[in-house]
Amino acid sequence: MTGLSMINAGITSQLLLTLFNIEGVVHYGIAGNANPSLHIGFVTIPQYWSHSALWSWQRYGYGPSDELPLEANGDYTRTIGYIKFADYAENVTACNSHDNLLNNVWFQPEEVFPVDGTPEQRQHAFWIPVDPLYFNIAKSLEDMELENCVNATTCLDETPRVVQVHRGTSAGIYVDNAAYRSFIYNKFNVSPVDMESAAVALICMQQRVPFIIIRALSDLAGGGSAESNEIDTFISLASNNSVNVVVEFIKRLVTAPLVSDH
Repeated sequence: MTGLSMINAGITSQLLLTLFNIEGVVHYGIAGNANPSLHIGFVTIPQYWSHSALWSWQRYGYGPSDELPLEANGDYTRTIGYIKFADYAENVTACNSHDNLLNNVWFQPEEVFPVDGTPEQRQHAFWIPVDPLYFNIAKSLEDMELENCVNATTCLDETPRVVQVHRGTSAGIYVDNAAYRSFIYNKFNVSPVDMESAAVALICMQQRVPFIIIRALSDLAGGGSAESNEIDTFISLASNNSVNVVVEFIKRLVTAPLVSDH
């Protein structure tokens, strides 16, 4: 049990790897969904994870062609991209200039100091890959049958299934905003959006421990309608689907052919 959000998940993961002789990490739970082609109850297994809340918040009046503070030192970068708040303004057609004092936020990679690296020599990572062997084994889970109903009267229109997806992202933010959901999907091609997984991924990367992350979708981040709050209804179904997939993954993992690197 990691506890809520990035700091708790990072601390718990590091304690796990410090106190026990761990061969690999299987992290699981529920997540919001940013991918319009997926549905509640689906269980997603991303190939890459990122922490998308390490930012350089740009001064008002500056733009994409302006260097960020400490960029020349290698501390910050403009290579990953940014969100422009003015693009999400409403009811401003009567204004002379469509602008916003919040300006731009630039997404930043994490500093990582691998356990087998040179002391005090940093590396940077934004997209962190899961273990390729684990990911290959997880592909066989796509034929699993998952729960479709909360009870006799509350069922999903779309039958849930296990899907391997390209990317997931985490931040210490509960995303219940449709505009931001659309932005991160279109910008980064992410499916699950949660608050812990990237911390687990970063610790495992730093410690050189293989990992995989399995997240069931409990809601459409930002809601499917103005009145909807799907997570209150489908959290138990999503949780059960996540657990069932993890248990089956572990069964298949322990019977998989051994690979010399694991």
